[in-house]
Amino acid sequence: MKHRFGTMVAGIVAAASLAGFVAGAQAQQDPLAVVEARKTELKKAGDAMKAAAGFVRDGRGTAADVQAAAATIDAVAKAFPGWWPEGTAAGLGKSEAKPGIWTNPDDFKAKTTAFQTEAAAFVVAAAGGDKAAIGDQVGKLGGSCKACHDAYRE
Repeated sequence: MKHRFGTMVAGIVAAASLAGFVAGAQAQQDPLAVVEARKTELKKAGDAMKAAAGFVRDGRGTAADVQAAAATIDAVAKAFPGWWPEGTAAGLGKSEAKPGIWTNPDDFKAKTTAFQTEAAAFVVAAAGGDKAAIGDQVGKLGGSCKACHDAYRE
């Protein structure tokens, strides 16, 4: 019970932080600031994925750590659609975003939805604490990330 409460609090804090990022980025619309903030938030998701993979592969960390990682990734996935305003493609600052994000919005949206679906399923798997189920979902989640990276990241 104690771990679930901590995970819930971590998830709420992460979601509030991300909501503030999205609101701030949209309000200021400084393309360089949007790119930098987006990269910062996506790095958090990448670090959380590494922690989850370490738990599955090497037994590093605890189930509670995986639950916190899942909450972080889910919060990132929920905020993700708002991070791609026009004018933030590769060539601006350290952006690695390919123009296809804006020229093929239906496919980008489908990949975003897949990421959100797999992130939500990861929260459920992490809450169950079963290492095999967590590993299976980490693979599915990683596949959704890879699909988008392959198509839309330089």
